[in-house]
Amino acid sequence: MKRKIEHLGLFVIIGMLFYGCTGAPKPKTYTIGVILYAPPLEGAFTGFKQGMTDLGYVEGENVTYIYAGPTDSIDKLDGVAQDLVKANVDLILSISTPATQAAKKATADNNIPVVFVPLTDPVGAGIVTSLTQPGGNITGVTFGLQEVRRLEWLKKIAPNVKRVYIIYNPNDSSAKLALKTANDTAPGLGLEIVAQEANNLEEIDAALANLPADIDALYLLPDSQTESKWSDILAVANAHNLPTSVANVNKVKDGALFTYAMKLDLGGIQAAGLADQILKGIKPADLPVEMTEFFLAINLQAAQVIGLAIPDDILSQADTIIR
Repeated sequence: MKRKIEHLGLFVIIGMLFYGCTGAPKPKTYTIGVILYAPPLEGAFTGFKQGMTDLGYVEGENVTYIYAGPTDSIDKLDGVAQDLVKANVDLILSISTPATQAAKKATADNNIPVVFVPLTDPVGAGIVTSLTQPGGNITGVTFGLQEVRRLEWLKKIAPNVKRVYIIYNPNDSSAKLALKTANDTAPGLGLEIVAQEANNLEEIDAALANLPADIDALYLLPDSQTESKWSDILAVANAHNLPTSVANVNKVKDGALFTYAMKLDLGGIQAAGLADQILKGIKPADLPVEMTEFFLAINLQAAQVIGLAIPDDILSQADTIIR
């Protein structure tokens, strides 16, 4: 009997060593590298982490994020992506089109999966083969082209607008694509687009300092670099009583008149769902790119600042109203 008890004790010890003190195998841990271009998009990462937490990934326990903060220059993105590859991460979260292009380049010779958010046109940017069949090691979340509907809303909200000033980064493929759509859409709405290239923050300052005559509105494209100068853009707009439209719902809370756009945190949550499937063994090539919803957000305080009255029938269609 004593010998049987000794043998039983030995099996218990072996079992504890194999399974751990809790009696269960240690959970697999994952490392996710994050590459993000420009601070205005950090809301997508916040949403991603929330989504991962909701799916059972606890930071510091079974998931670790490698994130050095927003990259302030497109030229630095390749280096950040290469560093994540060298760290042998299990997955890369790329936030913005330039960041995703860098991630795609860095993972061309390995199998590290990439999940992107938010991209305007991942097919047009050469990221995926198609939305339904991405191919390769990349999939993610797109918000599509918002410019047609957003310009329509601009005309409804501020009917007297004719000349729309757009400052944009010509090195950002999302901004270039959005500008093309805006140029194609504007004539049918009785609008004229006045576009100004700005390769860096100093050129944005110059574009604001040299505001063209007879401008009726300031309009921001999905362009992280330009959006990072939002406080300066808003100051100029308010000084000239110009309505403003942005591509980021959060900026409506920060003083923009309106937007018709995705919510970054919700896009991040969607991206977490894709990441979860990939970490559980599904190939990115087999996960269709997901589309986010658009939301109309209007800031009545901003309207009051520039002396604009917004009709009730317009307000009744808004998803969010800042009063």
